[in-house]
Amino acid sequence: MKRRALLGSSLVGLSVAASTASAQAAKTSQKDNSLKTEEYDIVIIGSGCAGLTAAINAADKGAKVIVLEKCPVPFGNTIYAGGTFNATNTFVQKQQGLKDTIEDFYRDMMIVSKQRGDPALTKMYCELSGPAIQWLTDRCGIKWEPIVTEVFPGLNRGHVVAGPTKPGGSQLIKQMLEVAKQKNIPIAFNTKVISLIGDDRLNVLGARALDKNGDPVNYMAKGGVILCTGGFHANKEMLTRYMGGGVAWMPIRGSTMLQGENILLTQPFFPKYVNMDQFHAGPIHGPTRANPSIMVNYGVILTKEGKRFLDESNTYVAVAQQLPKMIPDNWAYIVIDDQVTGVSTIKTRLDRYMAAKAPVYTGDTLEEMAKKAGLPPAVVVETINEYNEAVKAGKAASLTPPNTLEKPRLIEKGPFRCIPFQGGITATFGGPMISKKAEVLNMDNKAIPGLYAAGNAIGGLFYSDYIVGSQLTAAVIWGLIAAEEAAARAKAKA
Repeated sequence: MKRRALLGSSLVGLSVAASTASAQAAKTSQKDNSLKTEEYDIVIIGSGCAGLTAAINAADKGAKVIVLEKCPVPFGNTIYAGGTFNATNTFVQKQQGLKDTIEDFYRDMMIVSKQRGDPALTKMYCELSGPAIQWLTDRCGIKWEPIVTEVFPGLNRGHVVAGPTKPGGSQLIKQMLEVAKQKNIPIAFNTKVISLIGDDRLNVLGARALDKNGDPVNYMAKGGVILCTGGFHANKEMLTRYMGGGVAWMPIRGSTMLQGENILLTQPFFPKYVNMDQFHAGPIHGPTRANPSIMVNYGVILTKEGKRFLDESNTYVAVAQQLPKMIPDNWAYIVIDDQVTGVSTIKTRLDRYMAAKAPVYTGDTLEEMAKKAGLPPAVVVETINEYNEAVKAGKAASLTPPNTLEKPRLIEKGPFRCIPFQGGITATFGGPMISKKAEVLNMDNKAIPGLYAAGNAIGGLFYSDYIVGSQLTAAVIWGLIAAEEAAARAKAKA
């Protein structure tokens, strides 16, 4: 057989194989009328911030809605979150006399995403972040801590959920669950979605799940399915595939239950996946899961040899992303002095370490602190002295490595504290691209009928890094939008 004929034959074979695989995928996702079936206007997968937002708003729009949750309680990232919402033009800012603009917010969001965050989604996020805070306040009764002005890029936009339950994300879920209960919204816990139900035209009609007894059930959705499953940071196979084995070995900061349903469930419908190699990281004490978060910006960061190794102006995300690449064993140490322990941001983080029984090595002198932490005292003292002299001379940016914070903090007042941490993975930034209407887009940039997504399940909004609190805010924004769109679609079919 000639080469060209052989090539043509091979291509035909590949085409037939691909067509067969696609047909099989569509077939397995179609409705099986022999199974138990329940009918709803909207089916929501996942009971985190995005899912509960969508459920409450859908019910308020008059839609018949159900939330399907594979765990016995909401076990997504929200319950581990500090409860910070990144937003501008809010009543909280106005009450405190804090100034900001949507234009400045948009600029900073795009800087942090290295100009690779989708411009349309980012602009929409900035415009709707204020109304999201208002909705949480008015509809869910959320109260807010006073805003603490942070270093760039957080600035004066961090709205932290107030309440007795810690962290703030758990307080948020607690209050949202209470609202859902008041609205009589059914939440099917221990119900694992195993596939989306579609037709031959790749319209999404519902979801098939195994209920708490392990029996399959078809949950049909007249208006659509809203995917609020989170991402795939707890799926080592996916992390290795998209990001490399080094990332897969990072300790997990968030939920261990987010296994990539945003990818696995949507694949038969040919969505457009974006930013699959990008992820959110943060500092963590892996053995106890104590979270120092932005404490990395309040002092200096040392190796176990007692040397600085990166610019402390890096966001906590960037610090954590770089750490395992720069230090093979993925361990470093934050050193702060007593001048910052009264700052609410720091007090909260130190309280986390104490509650988790994670080590915080304290000494009245740098030598005492370093000795307790197992660091070389003489080297630590030399490093800190060199750093302090540069800060006092206004030459911190000339250090090696530089410290380019606008106002670097001195390390000179005891007692001194040394906090060990690792770089950990919190969430993935990749997933199916959505439209401004929260519709999941296919590879032709067309909406997949009946499929919506919100929260960490989506891709497109974040790249490389994000401003602290952005994921919770985005979850509310597109949770609200997805519910509104799906409710309108259900009503149109009535």
